[in-house]
Amino acid sequence: MHSISYRRKLAFGKAMAALIIISGCFLLVYALTGDNLGIAETIYYASGMLIGFWFVGPQLIVMLRFSFSKKPLFSYDHNHIVLNDGTLIPWSSIQKIELHESSMNKWVQSVPPFYRLKLKNREHVDINTYHVLSTNELNSTLKTLRLVHNGASIK
Repeated sequence: MHSISYRRKLAFGKAMAALIIISGCFLLVYALTGDNLGIAETIYYASGMLIGFWFVGPQLIVMLRFSFSKKPLFSYDHNHIVLNDGTLIPWSSIQKIELHESSMNKWVQSVPPFYRLKLKNREHVDINTYHVLSTNELNSTLKTLRLVHNGASIK
């Protein structure tokens, strides 16, 4: 069984960067408690604080979770893919494997890159990568998954 894992050091570094930004947001909250701010400064600081919490807060939580976890993203062998929730997806039921790049959702928050497994019964299964794999790791994993899906042996 081969596992697709991530570098915890990368997740920790991203968590620390997000923590610095969130700390800046808390400094903006503290600045808002001052009495000598005008209306324009109050609006500016409040909007900066809300935008920082909105974009970086969820990422901080996810990266902290992955910094202290040793669980792989998913595993596979020559028979099937095993997701983190224990779901087994046999290679014979997969029609196509795609990589969807990072994007924004309708709430203007980041959607991490994910692998989409299109199944032969017209359903699909998404395997989220949570921004913990680099672009090279994403592409090499996609290449490996496609090779195994097409019947190549696992090294």
